[in-house]
Amino acid sequence: MTPRPVCFLLVLFAAVVLLGCASTARVQRDLTEQMLRGDYSAALQLVEREKDRSFRGKNQLLYFLEKGMLLQIEGRYVESNAAFEQAKRIGDALYTTSLSGVGLSMMTNDYALAYAGENFERTLVHLFSAVNYEMLGDLESALVEARQVEDYLRKLQVDAGSGNSYREDAFARYLSALLYEAGGEYGSSLVDYKKAIAGYAVYADEFALQPPPSLYENAERVAARLGRWAQDDLRALGSPGKVRTIPEGEGELIILHYNGLSPVKGQTKVAIPFSEAWLLVAAIQATADERAREDINRATAFVGALEGVDVISVAFPKYVDRPYRIARMEPLVAKATRITGPELVEDIGAIAEKDLEDRKALIYTKSVARAAIKYAIQKGVEAAARESGDQQALLVAGTQLLGGLARYASEQADKRVWSTLPDQIWMSSMVLPAGVHVLEVDFVTAQSVPVESRTIPNVEVSPGQRRFVILRTVK
Repeated sequence: MTPRPVCFLLVLFAAVVLLGCASTARVQRDLTEQMLRGDYSAALQLVEREKDRSFRGKNQLLYFLEKGMLLQIEGRYVESNAAFEQAKRIGDALYTTSLSGVGLSMMTNDYALAYAGENFERTLVHLFSAVNYEMLGDLESALVEARQVEDYLRKLQVDAGSGNSYREDAFARYLSALLYEAGGEYGSSLVDYKKAIAGYAVYADEFALQPPPSLYENAERVAARLGRWAQDDLRALGSPGKVRTIPEGEGELIILHYNGLSPVKGQTKVAIPFSEAWLLVAAIQATADERAREDINRATAFVGALEGVDVISVAFPKYVDRPYRIARMEPLVAKATRITGPELVEDIGAIAEKDLEDRKALIYTKSVARAAIKYAIQKGVEAAARESGDQQALLVAGTQLLGGLARYASEQADKRVWSTLPDQIWMSSMVLPAGVHVLEVDFVTAQSVPVESRTIPNVEVSPGQRRFVILRTVK
């Protein structure tokens, strides 16, 4: 390839990469602003407007994730699940690729790959789908989602490796146990209660999240139906033996509080000597696909001719917190005979940050090697331009400038993220007489300063049944 076409391709490439990086970050910012205003309808309209722009092609999964989450908050559960079904289809198709995929991103960046979702995001799709079906009164479909969570987590435990903290989702197991219990599948319910207890033990170590007391009390209720052996199993797992009962003629109201906005991805850049960076190319060569190996071979041909000492810029993703004031909810129903919680049951922000930290070494190796390969190839192009003659001096200078621009533009961390996720999920439950109730909820800071109050009328509870309510706050 002659230098002139190379220059043109570098210009085009830099422009495309910079545009792709900016578009998703812009939509993220706009969605945040609209949610902070409480204007979820406008947020949905924005997602739809961006469907064929920022969310097209390799970003298609994000379109369905953002749409599904916003539709759930709007109470449009059927439409939300339709979006989540598309997200599951795309995510499943991309899952295997995401496990190894050096591929296309070796000479560009991870934006060149289709976004497959983070491991915890793929679990949450099933969790939120199950909640949607529960809100629709479709317990059978909710249980299908519970079984799909089981299938996915089993696969994750095999594929993620021992170095990843997130290989189990305690709250997904807790919710599944409640659903199985509601369906009369007490054996399956106990299995998931025990998996939830084990999951929260990991959460305590990795994410500083202690098991909610209600977990043991609800598990004991199921164990009492199954017999002494089941109760002994729970004692061995640390259950204090207290049972949470629902008296005859009463029902249960479970409030799920989605609080805050989960962290978004930013990036940090560091400078590394080329000689050190090149040592990591061998580390990724064995797992590279055919196209990536071709790029490595091209770069290797130029390395011996490089002169002087230079440094390369390498970009790494990092999570950036989005602050919020509300710390917890304080729910009240006048005739409640018992109120449990609120309890923190899922710390999505903590999971996201630890999951990324666990993958730092792999990300570092790949990013540094990629930057080294691009640097060597750019220098080879510059050398070819110089050899074309003195009359090409201007072209050489242009090639150097554009090569540097293309490397800077393409060496961007992948900042794509499911941006409408809550930072935390809290749960509170009430035992209520059967009938129609008014739910009053105050949302307060960590210092118990009121921030917001809501009244939810006409909350109907049936005897022996469980009813869910979803509350969303971002302030």
